[in-house]
Amino acid sequence: MADVDDDVRAMKVVELRAALTALGLDTKGLKAVLVERLMEARRREGAEAAADENEEEDEVDDEEEDDALDDVGKDGVASELPSSGVSESEDEDEEEDTMSTAAARALAASVDAAMGASSAAKGRVLGGLEEFIDAEQPSREETPSALETTPITVYETQYVEAQMRMIAVNDSFICYGIRNGLIRVFSRQSGNVRSLLRGHSDSIAALKFLADTDVLLSVDVRGRVTARKLTLDLANEAIDSQTLIDFDFNVDASATGTPPSACWLPLDSRKPGRCEFALSAGTCVVCYECAFLAAKDTELVTISLDAPPAMRGLQVIEFDAPVSCVDSAPEGRKLVAASEGRAYVLVKADGEDEFECTDTLPWTVETALFASAERVILGNNNNTELVVVDVTQPTPVAVQRVVFTSANDKCFNVSLQHDTASGIVMLSNTRMNTVFALHFRNVFDYVTRFETSQPVLSFDSGKETDAEGDAIKLFCLQTQAIQTLRMPIDACVPPAGMIPSTPKNTSKMSTSSSGLLTPDMFMGAELAGDEDEDDVKEDGVSGHAKSKTQAPAYENDEEEYEEEYDVDDDDEMVSAAASGATTPAAIPIAAAAVDVKQLRAAIRSEMQELLEEIRSERRQAAEERKADMERAKKSNETAAANLKRDVTNAIATLLQQYGESNAKTIEAGVARAQSVAATSAQTAMKSIVGPAIDSAVRAQMETSVVPRFELACGEMFKQVKSTFERGMSDLNSELLAARESAILSQTQPLVSGLRAATNEVRQAATVLLTDVPNQVAVAMSKASAGVPATMGAPPGMPTKSAPRSLAQIEQQLDPTVEIGKLLQSNQVDKAFNFALSLSNVEVVMWLVNQLSSDRIFAQTPCPLSQGVLLSLVQQLSTNLNTPDAPKKLDWIRDACLAVDPANPAMKAHMKPVLSAVHQALMAAANSPSAAPEVRAGTRLCIHVVNSMLTACQ
Repeated sequence: MADVDDDVRAMKVVELRAALTALGLDTKGLKAVLVERLMEARRREGAEAAADENEEEDEVDDEEEDDALDDVGKDGVASELPSSGVSESEDEDEEEDTMSTAAARALAASVDAAMGASSAAKGRVLGGLEEFIDAEQPSREETPSALETTPITVYETQYVEAQMRMIAVNDSFICYGIRNGLIRVFSRQSGNVRSLLRGHSDSIAALKFLADTDVLLSVDVRGRVTARKLTLDLANEAIDSQTLIDFDFNVDASATGTPPSACWLPLDSRKPGRCEFALSAGTCVVCYECAFLAAKDTELVTISLDAPPAMRGLQVIEFDAPVSCVDSAPEGRKLVAASEGRAYVLVKADGEDEFECTDTLPWTVETALFASAERVILGNNNNTELVVVDVTQPTPVAVQRVVFTSANDKCFNVSLQHDTASGIVMLSNTRMNTVFALHFRNVFDYVTRFETSQPVLSFDSGKETDAEGDAIKLFCLQTQAIQTLRMPIDACVPPAGMIPSTPKNTSKMSTSSSGLLTPDMFMGAELAGDEDEDDVKEDGVSGHAKSKTQAPAYENDEEEYEEEYDVDDDDEMVSAAASGATTPAAIPIAAAAVDVKQLRAAIRSEMQELLEEIRSERRQAAEERKADMERAKKSNETAAANLKRDVTNAIATLLQQYGESNAKTIEAGVARAQSVAATSAQTAMKSIVGPAIDSAVRAQMETSVVPRFELACGEMFKQVKSTFERGMSDLNSELLAARESAILSQTQPLVSGLRAATNEVRQAATVLLTDVPNQVAVAMSKASAGVPATMGAPPGMPTKSAPRSLAQIEQQLDPTVEIGKLLQSNQVDKAFNFALSLSNVEVVMWLVNQLSSDRIFAQTPCPLSQGVLLSLVQQLSTNLNTPDAPKKLDWIRDACLAVDPANPAMKAHMKPVLSAVHQALMAAANSPSAAPEVRAGTRLCIHVVNSMLTACQ
């Protein structure tokens, strides 16, 4: 009831009096009195006449939603409602009969009366390169008018500001989305025939009919797509549907923030019986070609966009960011998609099966719409800024910018649509209950605003002819009803003579961050098309009638000139220039008109010749520029390949000639080679590309191409430099790995010999400990009878105990015994310090195998000191080509995470040690003999070490 009261308070006095008249009440008094009177009448009559019916509507809606949810919960897909049935049909008739309640009758009567009392709408001319439209306050030239309304049904929709198309209409049916993914279908031939389409489990995001067919495409916010062919069965008063497509792409619209959108591509006469649609789903644009005639319903197919299946006719185009919208051109196989604030033009060439990106439109874009095959309209997230872009040029050019302003943030435009039959672009401002109609003919030249009683959340439109003439019918999904709004075409097009022959810049061009309009986009001058007053007098024309017609001279864009003067039709051009070009005084002598016509013909002839010369020069310059770019590209590729080959061969030769003793010299040589290679590459680029570009720019395109060409060259050099640096970095890593492998191969015999010597010493010690003690014991036993116990030691000096067993000697020779004692006493830091001080990786690995990494690194704080952690990381990374490499990598990763980069005591040693560890990890990752699990662990450790190095800077 609060919403109804707010609607009443928002009515105008004319609407209030019309509603009171329809209810048979007094219409006298001020607005406050009329509002209170109408509110009281609605409350009283609504409580008596509409309460029972509203209750029944809610019950029927709830039952339909519960049935749909039950069906979805049972088998995942809601079954189709019966095509006929007395109970369902009667309930729906009572539920959605538009004139069954007093509230609906009062609403329709008030709107119809207000429409009859409203004056005809009047717009204003848009002739500038940049135009501003106040969304709240019409200009003095404008006269807003309320749209004539025809109710379809009373249905309440929650107010939401989103770019979704939730209603679709063709000549036979009206379809709109309701709760729980249901789609209501009305027959336009018989209003009593209706149906519910099930299958979606979430809100409908897009509905679209295939042109000249009854095939309906529907998409919900979760990415489920269905295409159904609707058939009206008048005999049984039912609407049948056949499912042609049922795909589930499982898109999380809440995560991306952009609901899916969809469009049909124009039918291809070369492929009869087949159709194609495009869908924006997450970060992808999905295109699918299928037949719109099938023998039976298709089954649900779940498709993963991360790994799409190989299906005939299916193409998935992936972008770096979510795609906010997709639209098709009125002819040809051309799409425009908006992603990450840019628009991309996708074209499927004749004979090809897939779309390819041909142009990128670098403007701030959230919505994009093809107004024609040559022009695209770009809009921001709420369509308060529209940019018209010419996509036929080699580089897309912005030709007009229209901005909707609002001082109180009362502008949010939805449902940007273009009616190709009338050339009118429409959008709805939901915050002001306004519909804007902008006439489009290459650019926007006229705007008209219309008012509605409720916000228009979504609409579908089409040109129709009725008893009152040509009009555009807007089938609207509003907050309180589904209605048809009639928009007369005569009010939306500029009256004859109002559009000036010469486009004027009505506002000072403003510089924006997106760089919408720059001087080189609109270069032109004016050529005088009239004669001096003395010349006119000589021709017999009176002195007070002086012609002031001027024609713009387009220096760089012949298409703008042809569009402005219509060079294909001489008579229309001359008449358009003559009308509105003279002063209010009439020209009395016909001969003057003939002279003016001849003068204009001569000017036009000169202009055409000038345009032909400019066109030829531009083509020649473009060809030369393209040839120069190709030569420069080939030269760059050849230079880069030669440099890489020469550097690689030189380094390989140095490695073969010098061994381990000259490793530092080799590293210095690699650094110098990198520096020389980078300098040579830069010098080669400048010497090859610079002269060609300079000569071409100076000769042909000095005034228009320099900024763009410099930008392109800068980007190219950045890419070449980054690619070369990455290649040199990879080559350096490979060389370091090769050097370490050579060192290991040289030291391997030494390690083997040392192990053999150690084994021999152990065996000798074993012999000594078994034979010598026995002999000593025998000798001591023989001499013990006559020798005192203290013999052999000076008086006052304690006796020195000798090892008694092999265990005692091994305790002195084997460090693991001492380390084990430290571990038993829980002195972990001392144990690691003792093991690391031996500089023996085998002892360290023995200690690591005795412990679990969770026992060490799960404690807070870590029991190991910072010096121990840094030494542990360095020693474990010295050799990663052993079978225990995975365990080494785990300890390296955990130890790096425990190291504190901000420790002042370790700050001087942190970066050198971590740099050496990083080189060792890179060598292990690039080793061809490394196991897959070792490479995976190595890459993870590299990321951790890189993070530590970044923190040390």
